[in-house]
Amino acid sequence: MIALFPALMGATAGIFIPLFNLPPITLQTIFVFMAGLVLGPKKGMISIIIYFTLGVIGLPIFSGFQGGLGIVFGGSGGFLIGFIFATIFIGISKNVKIINNEYGRYFVILTIATVIIYMFGGSYIAFISNTSLPIVLAGFGLYLIGDFLKILVVIHVYVRIRTHLTYEGAKI
Repeated sequence: MIALFPALMGATAGIFIPLFNLPPITLQTIFVFMAGLVLGPKKGMISIIIYFTLGVIGLPIFSGFQGGLGIVFGGSGGFLIGFIFATIFIGISKNVKIINNEYGRYFVILTIATVIIYMFGGSYIAFISNTSLPIVLAGFGLYLIGDFLKILVVIHVYVRIRTHLTYEGAKI
């Protein structure tokens, strides 16, 4: 199960929408979210670190079938680091029962995870471009519609598959 998510992220790396000089819109956040929900914080984190490591050593699994350190030190680097922390957050938060409606609870958790990814990505872009963070974050409006659609897809899929998932002999 841990290897499934890096494989899916790598397989969908060629599906992206370029956004001028910003990192492209990809399907990879779907699998970041699912890794946190399905695997939990520790195994989800390991899964995303495997993805990150494989990309850093040069396998073409980052967006646009690219790989290598140049991608990490480019505009996408902060987002890639944010994937790890978002997965940990999702894994820890999925069982918190603050909201009784499971759809609402997952929507809030995945929205906060998206903000985590934006903050890492935006902070890194602001750092490498010597720009203020609010200006960079203002440019992220292009991502919002796609990210909310991805959140809805993940919630829809996860709620339907979670009762069928087993890992190491125990229900997740």
